[in-house]
Amino acid sequence: MDKGYTLASQLLTLLDTEQRWFTLAEVEKSLGISDKTIRKMVEEISKQLPPDITIEVSRGKGVFLRRDGRGKTISELISAMFRQTSFYRLMNLLFTTDGRFSVEELAGELFMSTSSLKKLIVHLNNNDLKPYKLRITYSTPKIKGNEMSIRYFYWKLYCDAYEFTGWPFANINFAYVDQLITNIENEKNIVYFINSKRKLAFLLAIVVDRVTRGKCVKVDENRYPWEKGMFYLPVKTLAKSLEEKLSIDFPKSEIFFMQSRVSLSQYHYYEGSEMTPMNEVELHKDKEEYPMGNLLFTLLAKVYPNLDMGERFILEVYDFFDKLLMDNAIPEWLMISKSNLSTYVQKECQQIYQELQDCMKTWNEAYPSVLYNDFHLTKLTLIVRSSLRYKRKTAFLVIGEEFSIRHYIADLIKKEIGDQLIVNTSIMKGLTDEMVQEHHIDFVISNFPVSLKTVPVVTISTIPSQRDLDNIRKELLL
Repeated sequence: MDKGYTLASQLLTLLDTEQRWFTLAEVEKSLGISDKTIRKMVEEISKQLPPDITIEVSRGKGVFLRRDGRGKTISELISAMFRQTSFYRLMNLLFTTDGRFSVEELAGELFMSTSSLKKLIVHLNNNDLKPYKLRITYSTPKIKGNEMSIRYFYWKLYCDAYEFTGWPFANINFAYVDQLITNIENEKNIVYFINSKRKLAFLLAIVVDRVTRGKCVKVDENRYPWEKGMFYLPVKTLAKSLEEKLSIDFPKSEIFFMQSRVSLSQYHYYEGSEMTPMNEVELHKDKEEYPMGNLLFTLLAKVYPNLDMGERFILEVYDFFDKLLMDNAIPEWLMISKSNLSTYVQKECQQIYQELQDCMKTWNEAYPSVLYNDFHLTKLTLIVRSSLRYKRKTAFLVIGEEFSIRHYIADLIKKEIGDQLIVNTSIMKGLTDEMVQEHHIDFVISNFPVSLKTVPVVTISTIPSQRDLDNIRKELLL
């Protein structure tokens, strides 16, 4: 990846997190670059900014990003910048030309010397392409590797380059593909989330391109009951429409592959649909995911007594295992699948994530042949986190600092925990068990040791860490 683009996207993302002046020291620490480099970057980035976005640099104040909230987003700007990188332009050319250009011809298309292109290829083979187990050949540059990995890589590449607008595929019309997906929505009375539908259209276009070139995938027909799936017939109809329009032929494995992507894309039923959560749960009975989900319910109940296991949660878990089984039928895709939220979830929901790791490890003893990875643990963490019922409790905050700091810490905790927690910061004449009971305190939060018998005490740093906040949340679950 181009280093200049990577730093520019990091800088823009950082400046867009808050509407304030970021000191040069903050930016230097976050990006690991010098004051001089920051100024040079801002100068280069400013040439690519639309009129409603500006970046100011002041020696005394730092760096400030100004943009109209109703105008173009920073994500759109970063996508446009990504399309200008040598990395994207090279990979896009390799996709569209499929090895028809010599290294000299390709260098000419990219307006660079042959030696520079060869160095770029070596760099990509050793870095950006390595996680996908892909490589570019040298004399006649061509992308090489497992077909599943090639599709996944290009799906990610084009979704990043055209996240909101644009369409990079010349051989098939976006409106046509979008309508085919809409036909499935209408038939099954569902609606895909906007970003999921767009990503699905990109993947279908990639499948069409690869099959047209004779590059097909193999899907295990026995590891999942494909023909019993709710999307099998709609996808079969979609494939037939594509075959007739583009004069291509989809092998059965390709239909199953497209079915998996249509099934795994995020959707929900229309409001007022006859398909209620209870009806959806019934669809999972007598299927392999049903006992799998029931075992996880038992394990979760021991860890989270206050988990709201209502119809919606039960359905999400059964659906999670159905999709997990589908992923297992295409192991090459499963092994490279990643979630953009994994790093965030592992940091912000660290305790729940680790507890679910333990739950799934125990669950896996009953189903050792079923594989899962961080992608699935991330999704499961979000499902569980959104269904935890926090009790409304009152905590007394004891901070051995001045009153203004006590109020600051109370506001910080409230902001992080939410309305379920009432933080009492009043001054008491000694903190005793009798006093705590008199004020109906459920637990105490303190930055120094407190001895009480009737209520628990959560000890925190003066400025609460993420672990401290997790410990406070845990009290609301008890």
